[in-house]
Parts: sequence; structure tokens; C-alpha cells
Amino acid sequence: MANARDIALNVLLTWQRTGTYPDQLLREGLGKDRLMSSADRALSFQLVYGVLRWLGKLDWILRPFSNRPLNKLSPKTLMILRLGAFQLLFLSRIPPSAAVNESVKLAKTGRAKWTAPYVNAVLRSLERGKEALPAPSREEPVSYLSIQYAHPSWLVQQWVGDWGAERAEAFCQADNQIPPLVLRTNTLKTDRPQLLKDLQAKGLQAVPTCFSTEGIRIEDPDHPLVQDDLFRKGLFQIQDEASQLITYMLNPCPGERVLDLCAGAGGKATHLAQRMHNQGEILSVDLHRQKIASLENNARRLGIRIIRGITGDGLGNSLFPETVRSFDRVLIDAPCSGWGVIRRNPDLKWRLKPEDGTRLAAMQNKFLQNGARWLKSKGILVYATCTLNRVENQEVVENFLGHHPDFSLEDISPFMSDSAKGLVDSEGYYHTWPPEHGTDGFFAARLRKK
Repeated sequence: MANARDIALNVLLTWQRTGTYPDQLLREGLGKDRLMSSADRALSFQLVYGVLRWLGKLDWILRPFSNRPLNKLSPKTLMILRLGAFQLLFLSRIPPSAAVNESVKLAKTGRAKWTAPYVNAVLRSLERGKEALPAPSREEPVSYLSIQYAHPSWLVQQWVGDWGAERAEAFCQADNQIPPLVLRTNTLKTDRPQLLKDLQAKGLQAVPTCFSTEGIRIEDPDHPLVQDDLFRKGLFQIQDEASQLITYMLNPCPGERVLDLCAGAGGKATHLAQRMHNQGEILSVDLHRQKIASLENNARRLGIRIIRGITGDGLGNSLFPETVRSFDRVLIDAPCSGWGVIRRNPDLKWRLKPEDGTRLAAMQNKFLQNGARWLKSKGILVYATCTLNRVENQEVVENFLGHHPDFSLEDISPFMSDSAKGLVDSEGYYHTWPPEHGTDGFFAARLRKK
């Protein structure tokens, strides 16, 4: 039977080799062992996400304790060292002897006889010397932030240039926090006061969210809520508060026809259906069949009947006939660099590339052009991303408006709760800032067709 560290090592190595999302790999790995305790399952998640959050800093710390260059080690040996170092430096509940000994056990499964003694020596040296570890110098802000908060230096350099060193540090720091668990009340089946009571009756620390009138924040849940009977009954959807607010600004009405052009697993589509009181039609498009299947399963759980999933390419011209102008509202929750959700997806830090913003902006412009073609006169289009990159946000909208004089930018404030109006800037754009608002980082613009 595999233990938590075996699974964590396999997940991290598979992620490194294939780029598969670590949450998917964890579900697959843990699903194979029904007998694993809940504590070991939790430790597997903690180890995987901890190493991914702090990977760059772990390497910086390990380097002086190794008599071999880290880049000359096998991927497995280096990942074992990272797992051991993370436990020694960040998990105070694990005795240092256990962190070292379990890492040595992992190293013994390899073919090279020198690996286990080497891992033992490096980690024991780190344990002895960790109190005297030098701090990175603040004299060079980019280097300091990159090391201290384990972010790629090119990304930190861009943030320092865009926001200044102080705001960039706040953002890096927020990235390494464990994100909150936020629910969206399914108002087709219950209301927020009742759901709060139901959750609190289970001993959960449930409090209303500040910006979303349907959101509930759960502090330190003691079990996975997707296994809870309230979830199975369809009383809530797990969705960050910043994401919930996107539906408010589209403001769909019952009986309308809505296009969700980049649907994913349908978090926003199901929220749109709630706001429409399950009346009308929502066409949800995604390139991946498995995401459409997840969307449809989720809609059934929530009691939603008006969503129709379509497997197709929103970037193509053949999704609908050229003459179709049949949608009252269009949502484009565009694929993006994801700067605003790194705290939920720490592996993203190490997958991002400097050229991604420009590449994605070209794709986002195409989504906007297609969505605009299929929108009725007087219709509303909302463009949203979960990134804070101006190239993918304001510049995409400005470029679109420059080529589409039949569209205008509308102020989002009238569609927001009083507490959320401050999330809209003077130009009418929606922004959420994780260090300040405690939400994921989102951008959105509301456009009206003449």
C-alpha cells in the first residue's frame, strides 16, 4: 500500500514530466487506494502543493548543503530532496527524524546505491543548519522577491515594473497562502441564510462573503465538502467570490438566450442559470468533451435544466452560421495566463512563459470577435479573465473597441452590490486584488452592442 510520500513523489514527478494538473494526478493516485487514511490523504495534498508553492526557494536553500550540483541530479533524487526539505522547513508537526528517514526510504527505491546516503547527508546537514540559513538580500528587489517567495524571476520583474516592488511583494506573498474555500448558494433550492444554518449545524465555520450576496466562506473545513450530503443534494457550488461576481455584471434575465463561449466545467454557466430562474437557454461551449460532461453532471446535481453543452471550438468560424445573431448576452471567460489564481494552482508559476501574455491576447481577441458576431443588437457581452496582466485585459478590450465602433464600454457598478462597487475602477473595469480583497484576482469588462 502506497503512503502519502510515495503518492506525493509520483504526482510531482508525473507533473514535471507531463505537465498534467497536479489536482487531477492526486485524485487518480488517491483513488487507487481506498484504505488510505484521511490524514495520509491530507498529507499527500499538503506535500504536493507545498513543494509546488516553494519549489524555487527549496532549491535555493538546498544548494549549499549539496556536494553535487542540483541540476546534475536525477529528477527523482532532486524531488525527494525537495519533499524532505519542505517537511523540515515548513511542517513543524512532522519530527525531523521522520522527514529525513522517510525521504531516505524513498531514495532506496532507486537503482543508484549512492542516492540514499546522499539524501540522508544533505537533509541531516539542512536540519543542523536551518536556523542559520542566510536571508536573500533586499538590495535587488527582483532577486529578493523571486527567492523569498519562490516565483520565477522574469515574472517578478514584470510585476515590479507594472506595480512597483511593494505591491509585487504583497502579491507574491498572497500567492503562497492557502486559498479560502468559498461556496455559492444554489438559490434554485435554498437561500444563503438557510444554507448558513445547515452548514453551521454540521460544525463548520461558515460566514457570509463580503462582495457576493450568494457566497459563503468556510474557515478550516474538517472534511472535503464535495463529499458532503449538502453538496450531493445540489445546495451549493464551490466557486470563488470574485468569479461569482462575473454573473452579476452580465445580469441575464429569465427567458433570454445566453452564450457561454469558454465554459470549462461550468461554474459560471450554472450561476447564470440560477440568475435566470431556470428559464431560457444557455449554450455552453468548450473544446474538451470531458469538461462538457462535467458541466452537464454538475447542472443535473444543481437541478438546472436550461444549459445545453456543446463540444466545439469557440475560436473557429463554423460554430454557428455566419448570419446567426441570436444571443441576448455572451460571456467570454477567456483562457488566460492565470496570474490571479496562482495560489490555487501553484504549479502555474513554473509553467508560465514570458511570451504567454502576447500569445494569449491574440486568442482572446479572436474569442471577442466571434462572440460579437453572434450577439444581437442591443445585446451585452462580458469579457473576463482570472489574470492581472494588462496585455490580456485592458489592451484586449481597447483593441476590440478600436476595431468595433458598434460596441461601447459600460460601467459595471450598477450591477454590483454596494460592498462590491469599489472593485470597479474609474474606467468602468472590474478588478479584484488578492492581497487586499482576499479573493482570486479577476478582471472583467461589460460591453454593449449598438
